[in-house]
Amino acid sequence: MEIKSFNHKGLKALHAAGKAKNVKGVPADLVKKLHLQLSAIEAAPSIHALATMPLWSVHELTPKFPGKWSLWVTGNYRLTFRLNGDGTVGEVDLEDYH
Repeated sequence: MEIKSFNHKGLKALHAAGKAKNVKGVPADLVKKLHLQLSAIEAAPSIHALATMPLWSVHELTPKFPGKWSLWVTGNYRLTFRLNGDGTVGEVDLEDYH
């Protein structure tokens, strides 16, 4: 699934770098995991393929935020994104919504 847009500038910079490296706005201890998750999103042919990663607890944030998905990063942090109608991904963000 192609990533079209980011809400988080640090994640955008990490994705643009094409490798796991420290960037402003992304906690250094999360860089490798977030890079892996962004790469997995890009490589996945569908949300169902991505959901086969049980350690990331991939799930839709319904009923409060339909169309918005979440991947577990740490105890509090989640990588969130919106799945667009054309199968692309947008509004990628790093959130602590707990």
